Amino acid sequence: MDRFFFFMLVLLGPVLAHTEYKSSTPAANSTVKGMPQAVVIRFSEAVEVRLSTFKVYPLEAPPEVWGSATRLRQLAQPLVRRVLLLKNDAARRADAGLATTAHTSQTVTLVLKPGLKPGAYVVMWKNLAVDGHTQSDFFVFVYRP
Repeated sequence: MDRFFFFMLVLLGPVLAHTEYKSSTPAANSTVKGMPQAVVIRFSEAVEVRLSTFKVYPLEAPPEVWGSATRLRQLAQPLVRRVLLLKNDAARRADAGLATTAHTSQTVTLVLKPGLKPGAYVVMWKNLAVDGHTQSDFFVFVYRP
């Protein structure tokens, strides 16, 4: 009977897996001295780029919490819930849209607007994996010249 469960796990493991955040530039919870021109997010599997949502928003966070990943994440959660699925919000966003043109990709690039001010920024997404599963998440980075 144990062999049956092992084989089922081996067969169903890939089906039960979800596309997850793997890494990014800038890295999650990092502080950068220069604002990058783009944010690059790498996922564990390919996502349907045009059927997913990716955004970067400035986070209203006082400089005294910029060094606390936990506090920044707490401050970012309500913002993500409020704006992730908003439409027509380009003026409030820190990104200028997707640079990735592929229909499916493990790597997604968002171009950042020029002239962004020092502070905390939230990179958020709701992706549709090629296997049909959706995954939402976010991370914060700080721009401190």
